[in-house]
Amino acid sequence: MLIIWKTETGTGSLRNNISKPEVLAAGECGLDKLSGTDWALQLKAFQRQIELAEEINKPLIIHCVKAFNDVLAMLKNVKVPVIFHGVNNKLSIIQPVIDSGYYLSFGKSLLGFNEAILNTFRETPLEQIFLETDDADVDIKEIYKSAARIKNISEKEILLQVEKNFLNLFHQ
Repeated sequence: MLIIWKTETGTGSLRNNISKPEVLAAGECGLDKLSGTDWALQLKAFQRQIELAEEINKPLIIHCVKAFNDVLAMLKNVKVPVIFHGVNNKLSIIQPVIDSGYYLSFGKSLLGFNEAILNTFRETPLEQIFLETDDADVDIKEIYKSAARIKNISEKEILLQVEKNFLNLFHQ
């Protein structure tokens, strides 16, 4: 998790780097209740990261662990698009994220047999989905193949929808 005020003091600050055209989004940032980082510090850092993303008008990529209510409260008035990355939760936890219109990015959890996570993916509208490998040692093709199987659609259809979501999000 980045802490803005530490990086802004040196050369190559977060503000300078995130403003570059090749940088498409701010992140990953958010809240993590399992992290050893002080909660007050996480809240302060996340608030500053939200403000910076809004200032430069770039989407936020959210890291959220056991803090969905807190993150959603902090995002309440955010105008930039938001992607929750590494989604691997049951639908009852994720439903408020879906209802808020945010994007959800799924990864290696789609390769497993956790029915609750697979159901969350099934119930997430295609227009809100991204797929990722994050740091998993897995081929993205496998994630697309699994995603298509879970949604009961063709791999081409899910590929085209994710591409459309990307173009909508990043106005490419």
